[in-house]
Amino acid sequence: MYEQEISRRNPGCFLFLLDQSYSMGAPISGSPAPKSSALATMINELLYAIVLECTKDFQELPRHYFDVGVIGYSGTGVRPLLPGTSRRRALVPVHQYAGTGRLVEHSHTLRRPDGTVVEERATAPEWIAPLNSGMTPMCAALGMAHKVLRGWVKQHRSSFPPIVLNITDGEATDGDPRSEAQRITRLTTADGAALLFNLHLSEAKGESIPFPVVPPPGVPQAALLFEMSSALPGTLVQASGYGDRIRPGARGFVFNGGAASLMDFLRIGTSTTSLIGEH
Repeated sequence: MYEQEISRRNPGCFLFLLDQSYSMGAPISGSPAPKSSALATMINELLYAIVLECTKDFQELPRHYFDVGVIGYSGTGVRPLLPGTSRRRALVPVHQYAGTGRLVEHSHTLRRPDGTVVEERATAPEWIAPLNSGMTPMCAALGMAHKVLRGWVKQHRSSFPPIVLNITDGEATDGDPRSEAQRITRLTTADGAALLFNLHLSEAKGESIPFPVVPPPGVPQAALLFEMSSALPGTLVQASGYGDRIRPGARGFVFNGGAASLMDFLRIGTSTTSLIGEH
């Protein structure tokens, strides 16, 4: 299980669920940036990285190795965020979103070996804008994800199972999300069950708990998200290059995560990009 090569005949699927509630406006641990901004930045970088992984020839469109969707949930409701998507069509092939990002100029300082500091500027596409507003309708977001993926697995019976990455900083305000999570992980292809990974973002400087084998003690919210999370398949762990840091049986779950944990979580959760074949 979880060994199917990614190809145009059997594409993979990534679906990102982004908490955009009011509390996401607070700074993320390990950075002065608001959680909403840090999350949007890393998701945009990841979306661009997926485009590059699917590009074999820059004279051609990216190949259809993945269907990708981004769903935001906040006080304004639950809605797909990628350009060209809608409630009826929340997933699109990589080549359909690749050219729709708004080009934004970024600058950062670079210290040279001689000690001088220079500012470098570069442009990169931006598909997702930061937002932090209202409540946290996580159950509704998971419900939409189930509806979207139910159709996808029917059409892609031989594909690597879809991967859902849910990133939140709090508790669902519309009920207990476990039942909706179970509906997702009961969806299957011939290669295994759909995978649901969860990251709890924090503004505190407390210790992060990445990819535990047992639920963190004494924290009900951590236990709930742990229960919702799929075990990490060995193929993903090895493909990500984190094999020496993750124990067998670990869940795809991070609690009290900061900026560094978010980066690791996204890298591991999307490591099926390394399973792309030549087809």
